[in-house]
Amino acid sequence: MILCFLTVISACSKRIVPARPADIEVPPVSQKSEKVSPVKKDIDHSIALLLPFELNTIDLETATAQEISKTDLAVDFYQGFKLALDSLSSEGHNYNLQVLDTQNQEARVVNLASAPSVKENEIIVGPIFPDAISTFSEFFENNPSKLIVSPLAASMPAQFKNSNLVTINNNVDQHGWKVADYINRNYKPETVNIVLLNTRKTDDEKFAAPLRKYISELSQGKFKIIERPNAIGLQTYLSTSKNNLVILTSSDRMLLIPIIDKLYQLIAVNYKIELFGHPNWVKATFLEGTKMQALKTKVSSSYFVNYKTSEVKHFVARYRDEFGFEPSEFSFKGFDIGYFTGSLLKKYGKDYANHITDETYNGLHNDFRFTKDPSSGYSNTQIMMLVYRALELQLIK
Repeated sequence: MILCFLTVISACSKRIVPARPADIEVPPVSQKSEKVSPVKKDIDHSIALLLPFELNTIDLETATAQEISKTDLAVDFYQGFKLALDSLSSEGHNYNLQVLDTQNQEARVVNLASAPSVKENEIIVGPIFPDAISTFSEFFENNPSKLIVSPLAASMPAQFKNSNLVTINNNVDQHGWKVADYINRNYKPETVNIVLLNTRKTDDEKFAAPLRKYISELSQGKFKIIERPNAIGLQTYLSTSKNNLVILTSSDRMLLIPIIDKLYQLIAVNYKIELFGHPNWVKATFLEGTKMQALKTKVSSSYFVNYKTSEVKHFVARYRDEFGFEPSEFSFKGFDIGYFTGSLLKKYGKDYANHITDETYNGLHNDFRFTKDPSSGYSNTQIMMLVYRALELQLIK
């Protein structure tokens, strides 16, 4: 039933109740403007949510579990988003939520960007993939009073050239700055030896470049970096008297495991080593907690949920009760983005775009605080540092 009604949802009650499946009309993919139910006028606020459900590729009568799983990201994000608006609606504000399937197709995205009824919404959340964001931005008529929220893409905002874009997820440049800032704040140049292991492969260099830049800039050149393309002869580059800060810019399992094993062995012979890793390590299941903790491993992250807090426990309980499932990463992100955008509309109404940089939001998975660039829009500056404690990643406060 969820898959049936998610193509278009108009919700105007205080509970954000979705339309009945029989009321749904799936617009055809064409080069003409998308026909979507217009926003009703007797509501407080209107939001368009553009997600890749790909319902056009699924036959509900014959679909396998694997085929249906393609919708997991979109469904989980939508359900978290809906729960956020339900929370805000309980305080007396009504929202019209249009949920539209981008179908992960360029023509469909063009149709949505051109649809007058989509443009009528005060905030547009999505699309979520970089290519779709680029296409939507190209065909959507810019309006300084209406913002487009990029909820999940970690791309550099400058690539979209859209001054109305709100980028939630942190990009790799911001991760590099965060690690460099942490090092600059917590260590003295004369007491540490920094070794940067960088294969110079494209993805590794994307993280290494801002690390080099910001470590030098923030310390005014006081920190010196020894950079190596691999771990051959690694021990000769480590100090026996100083604290060795080893930064690995790769997330390649075949490369990481032998290097981490080697560093772990060196601790046993009294080398002082602290390891800094790539942001993707947060999701790496092959990393051994014992070794990571012994190396005092730290990583920057845009996503961390502390299941011990009362706020998270309350959300998980509500989510289970409402949907009968455990919330995923995208459920948490959907809730935080839904609550933040809904709160902006609730507090400032149609003037919300002029106040987005005034607000700080403390979320379940990350905090939001935005700065504005005249050419690339709004970027979230909040990012976390995590460290291995009790054999798991925990937030450094």
